Amino acid sequence: MSETISVNVTTREGEQRTVKQGPGHQSLMQMLYDEDIGVEAICGGCTSCATCHVLIDPSWMDKLADRDQAELMLLQYAEYYDPERSRLSCQLSLGPELDGMELTIAPEE
Repeated sequence: MSETISVNVTTREGEQRTVKQGPGHQSLMQMLYDEDIGVEAICGGCTSCATCHVLIDPSWMDKLADRDQAELMLLQYAEYYDPERSRLSCQLSLGPELDGMELTIAPEE
């Protein structure tokens, strides 16, 4: 039996929601998209659009894998890029290290 992973999300409207990993979710983007929480995910997780941009609470950033070159390039061109907090949710695999993480959905571009 797999562990349930909860993520605390602030929506673009300022609403606080806790979302939990459902069966079959492989990435944070999939979980947020399936919960209809404001992530468009136009490219389906191919690191080519930045419509799954989230702002991670700074206390969680060191627990995540580093951004790769493609993710960093897309984020640097995003209007609301914050070098201390910005990540593409498609690049974050769901695992126990994300349990309890706090994030905000980035403003729409």
